Amino acid sequence: MWRAYLKSKGTHGDTQMNINGYKLKAELKNDDSGFSKWGFATKNGKEYFIKELINPVYPMDKSVMSEELFQQRRDFCLHYEAKYKMFFEKINRASHGNLVRIEEFFRCDSRYYLITEKIEGSHVTIEYISSLAEDKKLLLLKTVAQCFHDLHSAGIVHFDVKPANILIKITKSGNYTAKLIDFDSGFLIGEELDNEEMGKDLTHLAPETFMGICGEDVQLDEKADIFALGLVFHEYYCGRLPYFDTEEYDYPYEAALDNGVLMPDMGAMPKNISNLIISMLDADPKKRPSAEEIIQQLNGITHHTPVEETKEEPKEENWFKPAGDL
Repeated sequence: MWRAYLKSKGTHGDTQMNINGYKLKAELKNDDSGFSKWGFATKNGKEYFIKELINPVYPMDKSVMSEELFQQRRDFCLHYEAKYKMFFEKINRASHGNLVRIEEFFRCDSRYYLITEKIEGSHVTIEYISSLAEDKKLLLLKTVAQCFHDLHSAGIVHFDVKPANILIKITKSGNYTAKLIDFDSGFLIGEELDNEEMGKDLTHLAPETFMGICGEDVQLDEKADIFALGLVFHEYYCGRLPYFDTEEYDYPYEAALDNGVLMPDMGAMPKNISNLIISMLDADPKKRPSAEEIIQQLNGITHHTPVEETKEEPKEENWFKPAGDL
């Protein structure tokens, strides 16, 4: 099946790929992006992030399949297109600036493309976040929790929560702000999923998601995000995942399913933070707090002076890295 990248000559005679009016700055790549390719493109003088989705593939050639199969695949794609246009519009309405804006979702020939705003600056490394002063880390946790409060309040599950999908950068005031990106795996609360739509990132996988992958009858909802967010919060405070029996288990969800305890590093955080994280990592999703309850608990926490002196803040060029490297 042929691919349609329209081509036009650039100002220096170089070839520039064009997709539905978006001129690619370089060929799309699939570095750490699962079932997609991504890159950057310009349109009307503005730069955007562009993602090509590997699936589904809109059928273009009737000669390679039966008429019935051709129509089935086309009907599936048309349903997919309508569903996700509505889904992405819902995300845009839910955002107060902390969810990446979906600029456009369209099909070009046999492939689907997602266009979002380009996030200027970039994210901060986990190691650097864990070195921040206590008050800055607490504020960051509140900011990130607000992202999920807004998303969940709109009835949306992100379903691929991990540090790489939470862009964090410093503000002019010296604090940190967060923006949630990459909603490709997301779904509406109450929506039924099939096994193929589950579990892209095993490191932050919720126990019930694994059960769903195994064919168990489970209802997945926003509490899967909360489990993953508990792991991320621990990484923000300690620079790594919580303790679990690494000789017996490879991933946190395995320990949780086997009644194991995902133990926070008690010496690296206040007790009320570690208690909150423990509740977020409960194997029973019904016992995990909601995003709203997390914010309420964080608002009731006052920071204490860390035992160790906070590391000197590095220069911006040392700890910022381009968003495209996620």
